[in-house]
Formats: sequence, C-alpha cells, structure tokens
Amino acid sequence: MDMKDLVPLLAKLGILLIVLSYGLETHPRDLWAALQNKRLMAKALIAVNLVVPVAAVVLCLLFPLDPNVRIGIVVMAVSPLAPLVTFKIHLGGERTSALLGPYVALLVLAVVLVPLTIALLSALFPPSASISVAALAKLVAVSVLLPIGAGLAINAWYPRFAHTAAKISVVVGFGIVGLLAVVILYAEGRALLALLGDGTLLVIMGTIAAGLLAGHLLGRPDPRESSGLAIAAAMRHPGIALLIAHQNFSDPRIKLVIVLFLLTGAVMATLYQLWMRNGLANAPAVTVGT
Repeated sequence: MDMKDLVPLLAKLGILLIVLSYGLETHPRDLWAALQNKRLMAKALIAVNLVVPVAAVVLCLLFPLDPNVRIGIVVMAVSPLAPLVTFKIHLGGERTSALLGPYVALLVLAVVLVPLTIALLSALFPPSASISVAALAKLVAVSVLLPIGAGLAINAWYPRFAHTAAKISVVVGFGIVGLLAVVILYAEGRALLALLGDGTLLVIMGTIAAGLLAGHLLGRPDPRESSGLAIAAAMRHPGIALLIAHQNFSDPRIKLVIVLFLLTGAVMATLYQLWMRNGLANAPAVTVGT
C-alpha cells in the first residue's frame, strides 16, 4: 500500500472513530439542549465558523504564499473542531454528555456550514484546484452524520456500553490521527522547512491566535466558557481537512500544511490553557469547556 492509499484510509478511519466517540458520549437530549441554547451556539458559530475562516483568508491574501499553501490553510480553517478538544474531555475527568453536547451540535451543523463556507470562499481557489461543493457536502455528511447518529442511538439504548466504547474509540481514533501526521511528516518532512520561512507559519499562527482571542472574549466572563470556545475555535479537525484535500487536490504540500496547522494549534492551545489555569481553578461553575 503506497502513500496515496494510506493517507485517505487513515483519515477516514480516524475521523470515523473520533466522531463516533462524540456520539457515544452524548445523549440525544443534550444535543437538542445545545442546539436550543441560542446564546451559546451563536457565540460558538461566530468563533469557530466565522472568525477563523475570515482570519485565514485575510492573512493568506496579505502574504505572498503559494496558492496551494493558501488552500491548505483555508481548508484547515473551515474544518471545525479537533480530536484534542474532546480527547481531554474523555480522559480528563470531565466526561459528561452535557459537556459534549455543544461540540456535537457544531459537528452536525458542519455538514451544512463547511460546504457553504467553501462555496463562499471559492474565489480564493485557482480554477485548476476547485472543490465540488456537492461532493464536499456528501463527504462531510457521510463522515459526520452517520457515526454521530450511530453513537447517539447506542448512548440512548445502551449508555453503559456507550461510555466504555467511547473511551476506546477516542483513544484509537486519536492514535490514528497522530500516526497519520507522522506518516505525512516522514514522507514530506523536508518540505516542512520551506514552509517555516515563507510566511506560512506566521499565517497559521495568526489564524489560530484569532480563534483563541475570539473564543476567549466571547466566552467572558465565565473562564470555563472562554476556554472552551477558544480551544474549539483554535483547534481544527485534520481528518475533515485531509479528506477534503485528498479528494480535491494533488499537491502534497497541502497535506503538509494541514499537519503543520494541527501541530501549531496544539502548541498554542496548550500555552493558552496554561495561561488560563488560574482562572479555571477559581471558576464556580461549568458551562462549556475542554
């Protein structure tokens, strides 16, 4: 099996298991409650689905980057949420269905919002690297709705089994995404150095910083809500981005940019969480967070 077969296989399997874990840990009533919480969902949509893509586009236009590098940044910017967001929820002692509800709601909405965002930003992509919005909608629907629906159904009928299965699913899925990043870096690692010096890293850092700042400010005055929205905005889902990239583009730099975006986001999100630690320790109640 060569790289062309391995990357999409790992991406599909990883995203399937991770998204399945979201559904397994979420009761349908908590998903509905999150969708009904208009204030929280409005803040989340602004931070996750508006600020980050807009910041990515603006910064890409300000820097003289290669068009395919811009595509990698923008594709990652429109791919919502990431394994690291709920990985901490699953393993950090805060596993609650209600806590995961807003994240699952954002993923469900991504079925519409990701293709819509791509369509609105289509002017950024060169004609030779266009994205089929209809095909993208089908891709996101299949990779998100099916595993979430299965997880929600299992949680509703067999909650104890769902809780155990979710822990296994998220660990394996996270491991696969990590392995995928290693595989891409091993195959294309030398090209990474070129991205560090041409402004790509600065654009990625600026995009992530915009997400952190937007989520932090929108979540105030509750530090837990600030932390949750900030991390949700800053961390993007490489599985969704890699599937989009594989099915629409051939330049290997796009996948490398996605991995660089993921690693940079993980570092910046960790630094942000360390900075927020004192605020979170003194917070009286949990609303939404990581």
